[in-house]
Amino acid sequence: MAVPAPAAVIVNSSNVGYSFTVDYLGQVGGNAAPQVSALGTFTFNGVTNNGQTYNFGYSFLNDSTTTARLSGFAFNTNPNPTGAQVTGEFNNSYIGGNYPEGYGSVDVCFTDGGGSCAGGGSGGFYQGNTGSGTFALSFAQVMESVSFDSFVTRFQSISGVSGGTSGIGLGSVVQGGSPITAPEPGSWLMMLGGFGLIGGIMRRRHRRVGFATVQGR
Repeated sequence: MAVPAPAAVIVNSSNVGYSFTVDYLGQVGGNAAPQVSALGTFTFNGVTNNGQTYNFGYSFLNDSTTTARLSGFAFNTNPNPTGAQVTGEFNNSYIGGNYPEGYGSVDVCFTDGGGSCAGGGSGGFYQGNTGSGTFALSFAQVMESVSFDSFVTRFQSISGVSGGTSGIGLGSVVQGGSPITAPEPGSWLMMLGGFGLIGGIMRRRHRRVGFATVQGR
């Protein structure tokens, strides 16, 4: 299964309290696995360290309908951070790593119970449970804004799904307080040429429908 083109969420340093929600749909053995899923909400808590550190709260719901353990999450940023820290449900942070299922490299990942970005950790939480905490990203210089894309989660201990016992969750931004989202450069051409406007991207799912708003700055 091809990895979808990401949409970037831009967080401005002054937007304290801004939050957005990402819906993660499972992929196991290269195929879509809607039984495996999660919902994550990220809240910007402001900057510290003279503007060089961006602080966030996170909260995940593992809403899989089969046995599945959510053991980590990751994303890409622009610019890349020089350091990362995490508290709460996840206790390991990594700058740079790789995700399985052909996903490839990620800029930042968080796990629980050891292991690596690719997996192997013994922690996390199963379907029907939630996990929350905070994370901080430090940058080499003061940043007026930071963009995030390529949201992905790691699932392990999966049962009831053909193709394997581990996989990933591909994230799509589905809601937020007037989310500031910007498609990747290649997506602009397709959107402008195909539709003549910048619109919402509707994502239909087995239990709910969400919208990612595209808004100019």
